[in-house]
Amino acid sequence: MSVLDFTELHLETEFLWNEIAIGDSVMLEADLYESNTMKLHKYQSYEVLAKIHCIAPEPSRLIVESDVTGEFINLHPALLCSFQAADRPASHA
Repeated sequence: MSVLDFTELHLETEFLWNEIAIGDSVMLEADLYESNTMKLHKYQSYEVLAKIHCIAPEPSRLIVESDVTGEFINLHPALLCSFQAADRPASHA
């Protein structure tokens, strides 16, 4: 991957990260495995619980809860196939 390709991918994922809000639903393009354990299912809707903004070269991440393990998963925006805005904005207690 050339530097230009990496920069373009980073910009695209940062743009997508900025468009998605806490409370929105996201779907993955493929099942997500870590250490040979399934963590998230493809085409399953996951609510964004938090967002982590990182400085390049680290990509910013979305946090969702696994329906398989119950743990919180750091999700790279490039793994998404779609997202949908929440019906109403998330409120903070």
